[in-house]
Amino acid sequence: MRAILVASLIGLSAMTTPVLAETAAPVQDRMVLAVTEEAWVKTETARVIVEVKTLVTDAASRDKAANPTAVLDKVGLGEWHITGSHRAQTDTGYEQLLVVAEARLTQSALAGIYDRAKSAGEKGRTVRVLAVDFSPSLQEREATAAKLRQTIYARAAAEAKAVASQFPDRGFHVHEVMFRDGAQMPRPLPAQVRTMAAEKQYDAAAAAPPAQEPVSERMEMTARVIIASSDR
Repeated sequence: MRAILVASLIGLSAMTTPVLAETAAPVQDRMVLAVTEEAWVKTETARVIVEVKTLVTDAASRDKAANPTAVLDKVGLGEWHITGSHRAQTDTGYEQLLVVAEARLTQSALAGIYDRAKSAGEKGRTVRVLAVDFSPSLQEREATAAKLRQTIYARAAAEAKAVASQFPDRGFHVHEVMFRDGAQMPRPLPAQVRTMAAEKQYDAAAAAPPAQEPVSERMEMTARVIIASSDR
C-alpha cells in the first residue's frame, strides 16, 4: 500500500511540472542607465535677518515694541516674519524686548540696508542687520528641480526610442524612472552671510553695501532609468 502511495505522489508531481512551466513569467530584456543632469538655481532676492531691541519704559514704548513691522519696513519693504522674541529685565529694572525677523528682499532693496537699519534706531531702540543670505529660496529650488525632472524624462524617452529603433520587434520602452534619494538637493556655493560675530565690524560693513549681482547655486539630479522590452 505504501509503495502504491509513493508512486501516486511521484506521478502527481510529474503531471504538475509542465503546468508550472507554462505559467512562468515572460522574459523581459532590460537595460539600466544612470542619467544625471544639472542646472543653476538663480535668485535675485536675499534672505535678510534683522534684530530689533527695544527698552520698554512706558506704554508708548511697549506698543512700539509689540509692533515692530513699521520699524522693519524702514529697513526694507518686504513680507517680514517674526522668527524670534525674547523678553528680559535690564539691570535698571526696565523690561527689554528683543525681536528677530526675516524677509526676502529684492536686490534693489539691499543697497544702503545697513545705513537704514541704523537710522531706524532711536533712543531706547536699536536695529541691526544680523544676516544677508543670498541663497535661493525653496520655491526657486523646487522650480529648478521640476525642470530637471522633465529633462531626465525626455532623456529616458529618447534612450528608449533609440533602442527601439535598433530592435523594432521587441517593443522597448521606458519601464521605470527612479530618482535617487537626495538627488533634488542642490550643491550650494558658499552663501554670503553676516553672522552676529561679524557685527563687530558693523560700521565698516555699512560703508560697503551687499553685492547687487544675482547669486546662483548648482543643482545636480540623478535617476535610475530602466528600459525594458515588451513581455514575450
